[in-house]
Amino acid sequence: MRSRRLPLLLLAVLATCLLAAAASAATPDQPQIRGVVLEGGIDPASAQFVTHRLRDADRAGAELFLIEMDTPGGLVTSMRDIVKTMEAAAIPVVVWIGPSGSRAGSAGAYISAASDYLAMAPGTNIGSATPVGGSGQDLDAKIRNDAAASIAALASEHDRNPAAYRAMVTDQLNLTAGEAVARDVAESIAPSRDALLRQLDGRQVGGTVLSTAGADVQIDEMPWYLRVMQVLIDPNLLTIMFALGLAAIGFEIFHPGAVVPGVVGAILLLLAFAGLAIVPFNWAGLAFIVLAFALFALEAVVSGFGALAAGGIVALVIGGLILFDETAGPAVSRPGLIVASLALGAAFTLAARAAWRARRAPVATGWASMVGHVGEVRTPVAGVGGQVFVDGELWAARANGARPIPAGRTVRVTGMHDLVLEVEEDDAPAGDDTPGVSPGTTRP
Repeated sequence: MRSRRLPLLLLAVLATCLLAAAASAATPDQPQIRGVVLEGGIDPASAQFVTHRLRDADRAGAELFLIEMDTPGGLVTSMRDIVKTMEAAAIPVVVWIGPSGSRAGSAGAYISAASDYLAMAPGTNIGSATPVGGSGQDLDAKIRNDAAASIAALASEHDRNPAAYRAMVTDQLNLTAGEAVARDVAESIAPSRDALLRQLDGRQVGGTVLSTAGADVQIDEMPWYLRVMQVLIDPNLLTIMFALGLAAIGFEIFHPGAVVPGVVGAILLLLAFAGLAIVPFNWAGLAFIVLAFALFALEAVVSGFGALAAGGIVALVIGGLILFDETAGPAVSRPGLIVASLALGAAFTLAARAAWRARRAPVATGWASMVGHVGEVRTPVAGVGGQVFVDGELWAARANGARPIPAGRTVRVTGMHDLVLEVEEDDAPAGDDTPGVSPGTTRP
C-alpha cells in the first residue's frame, strides 16, 4: 500500500506546483522600473556600472530605465560607452538631473541629450560641455567640432534643440532647469523621483506609452568594489602602484627570504593590473617601465657607474608619460613623475646593490663562527674536561695550554674539535666591565 501511495503523492505535489505556476503566469505583471544613481565623475568604473545595469533591465523587459544623475563630467570614452548602450536599448531611458543642487556638466550633457526623456529638479543646471585634455588644456578645433556635431545629433534624434546643445560645446552654454525647459533642452521640471514617475504615467516616451503607477521601482547605487576601482584607476596611482610593485618584487629577488617586500609587491601589481583592465593604456608604456627596473637591477649587479641607473630613470619617465592618452582622460603629473622616478631609481639601485654585496660576502658558519667569542669557565678547564658558558650555552672545553684554568675566569674560544671548544685564558678577568667584553660576547 505504501509503495502505491508514494507515486500518487508525487503526482499531487507536481500538479500543485504546475497550478501555482499557471496562476502566477495568469496574474498581470507589475510594471518594473529599473535605474541607477550616477554620481561623481564619468569614468570606466561608472560606465561599467551603468551599461551593465541598463543591459540587464533591457533583457528583463523593464518599463523604463531611470538614470538619476549628478556629475561634473568625465572621460569621453566612458561617456560614449554609456551613450551607445542607451541608444541600443529597446526600453525607454529617462534621465533625471537631481536632486536639487545637482548638475549635468560636460559628459553629463551628452548623456542627457541621448535620453528619451529628460527631467531636471529645481536648482539644477546643464551644460559646459567643451572637451578638454587630461591636464585641463583646450583641445584643437577639430576635436571641438566633432564633439559639437555629436551632441547636436543626439539632441536632434530625440527631438530637442540641437542649436542649444551645440552651444554647450562651442560657447560653453550652461542652463538652469527653467531655462532648459524653455529652450527645449529638457522636457520637464520634477522636484523628486516620485513626481517624475507621476509625470511619466500614461505619457508616450521613446515610442512606448508608459505605465508607472504602482510600479516596482528599483534604483541601484554603485557597489563598493566599483567605488574602490574609481580610486584605483587614477593614472598617477596606477603608475606608482605598478612601479612600486616591480621594485618590491625586485628587492625580494635580490634579498630572498624577506617575504614582506614580495607579498606587498605582488599585491600592488595585482591592484595595478586590476585598474589597467578597466582603463585604456599603452603597452609600450608598460614595457618602458619594466625596462627601467631591469636597468636598475643591472646597475646593482654589474656596477655600470651610474649609466644604467640613469637610463632606467629616463625609461621610467617615458613609460609614465606614454602609459595613458592625455586626450582621453586624466594624465600623469609630469613633475610628480620625474621626482618619483629619481627617488625610486636611486632607492632601488642602492637597496639592490647592498643586497647583492651582502649575498656575495663570505659568511662564517659552523665552528668558525665560534672563534673569538668570550665566555666564563664554570668548572675548571684543563687539557681534558671542564665546561665553559659561551653565547648563552654550556660547552665542554679543554685548555690550549698546560696550565689549568680555574672556574670563574674569562676565556676566549680559539677552535673546536668534536663539539669540544678549545679555549685560552683571556686577558680580562671574569666580571670585567670593559665595554664590549662580557660573558657570551665577542671583544671588538
